Amino acid sequence: MRNIFLIFVFFFLSACGYTAVYKNQKSNDMMISIISFQGDNEMNNLIKNQLNIISDSKSSNVFGISFKSNYDKIIISKDSAGIANDYKLSTKVEFDISKNGIEKNITLNENFNIKNDTENFEQLNYENIVKRNFALSIKNKLIPYLLNFDDN
Repeated sequence: MRNIFLIFVFFFLSACGYTAVYKNQKSNDMMISIISFQGDNEMNNLIKNQLNIISDSKSSNVFGISFKSNYDKIIISKDSAGIANDYKLSTKVEFDISKNGIEKNITLNENFNIKNDTENFEQLNYENIVKRNFALSIKNKLIPYLLNFDDN
């Protein structure tokens, strides 16, 4: 009985099937040239930094990217005194991508609901963390699109 249990555990642990998402893709085999950007300055800088991280200046796979970002903080609910309880943070980024004379557009959105904090400093720090996460998420959504640009 013990042998059967050990065999079961061995097969269960050895066949978990974990592989890295980008294991077979060369995500750094691209150079991203940011042509222009408009909209929310803070969000633009965060996205630009994320795109510069994945850009390889030695690559011959060159993308020209222009983008326009929009960041909103919308009140979802208020208490009886009229003070905001919940906010919806959202960003929308419209990318214009060009490569070898081919131009394509893609729009990426991110949303997140937060509760109002009585400490303004803590609230601003949390919102800044959410903005950084938005930029990271947008970069992660954009990478597969760029890798499959010729297929689309």
